[in-house]
Amino acid sequence: MLDVSEATRNPGSVYSFDVGQAIAPQEIGGDTVVFDEARLFGRFEAMENGDIEIEGKLQVLAHARCANCLKEASARVEADFRELFQREGDPEDDEIFTYSSHVLDLQKLAMSYAVMHLPMRFLCRPDCRGYEAYLGQDQKPDQQQKEQPGQYPFAALQQWLDQKSDSADQE
Repeated sequence: MLDVSEATRNPGSVYSFDVGQAIAPQEIGGDTVVFDEARLFGRFEAMENGDIEIEGKLQVLAHARCANCLKEASARVEADFRELFQREGDPEDDEIFTYSSHVLDLQKLAMSYAVMHLPMRFLCRPDCRGYEAYLGQDQKPDQQQKEQPGQYPFAALQQWLDQKSDSADQE
């Protein structure tokens, strides 16, 4: 929560802020992403019509499972933002930020920017080989499947294609 009462009494004056904001865990792509407390800092200013313009930076540490090996992984998320909080806006509208009385609730803003700036994949370390490490040093998963044709779902199809290819080569 950010108190903007002084700014609303003095439109046009610029005020700085530095606040912490909790972000609820989010279900993203079938995985739960958990956030440490986010830090939001920057400046805000009240407009003549009562709206509040806020700009600054969000910093938070996000935690999820590694995309390769499923171990715990973390990623630092940073995002610049510039938004307008409307005094008379519809609080149910997901496209706008609103406020009432003299307090801005930054939870929706923090969650939105944190989720938008998450990495595409969480990795426990940049060189994580995941399940490939269990197959052997030089062996890739597709090689493993071809060497053990009965152990993957398309084994029969692959055998049929191989036979078809061999017969076409002989003609």
